[in-house]
Parts: sequence; structure tokens; C-alpha cells
Amino acid sequence: MTESAVYVMEKMAHGFKRLGKDAQRGFYDYDYDTPQLWSGLKTFERRGKSIDATDLRDRLTFSAALAALHIDTPAPAHIHGLLGTELPCDQAAAQAWLAATGAQHLHTRSTELSERYGPRFAWPASAHEGTPR
Repeated sequence: MTESAVYVMEKMAHGFKRLGKDAQRGFYDYDYDTPQLWSGLKTFERRGKSIDATDLRDRLTFSAALAALHIDTPAPAHIHGLLGTELPCDQAAAQAWLAATGAQHLHTRSTELSERYGPRFAWPASAHEGTPR
């Protein structure tokens, strides 16, 4: 569990005394016929960050390609339907995407993304050859 999740759980239980469904007080209010989200959850809202559409597309594409390089079986057809045909959802598609993208662009763009959004978007050197780790 992430540090943020632990904070929320501790604050819910100890700070707000919202101990869960059994106590009829958790993330939901159970005083109604249909449980409703507790209005106090607004306490945990963060200000929304705007993410550039190109960055969002590239983050999804890079993540899908990297994940696909680490699996040996083709993605089921429904995965392509869910994620879109442009995302490289299996090794063959990821390798084709790598070849079409080009190593220089891939390196430059992944560096930009990792500087903006963290090291998880840095493209590992082993993936340049399209081989799983």
C-alpha cells in the first residue's frame, strides 16, 4: 500500500472515526436505502493537474509497449478493443512500434517524460533491442 493510501486509511479510522461498513461509517454513508459516498471524502481531494494530451498519449503508449515487451504471449483480441488499436499490446506490436519510432526519438521523448512525471517513464536500455528483461 502506498504512503498516501496508508495516510487516508489512518485518517479515516482514527481522525474521522469512520471504521467501515460494519460500523455503518466508512467511505459510504449507510443511512440511506442506497449507500452514498461520504461527503467528507472531499477532504482528501487534490487539485487536479492538467496533463498535456500528447504527454498522456505517449505515457500510455510507452507503458503499453514496455509491458508488452515483457510478455511472451500475444494479447487477446479484446485487449486491443479495450486499449485501442494504436497501443502496442503484444511483443510483435511493441517491436514494430519500437522500429517505427526510432531509437533517437524514443530516447529523447522518454527522457522528457521521466523528467516531468518520474523515473517510471525512463525507457530501459534493454528495451531498445525489443528484448524482454
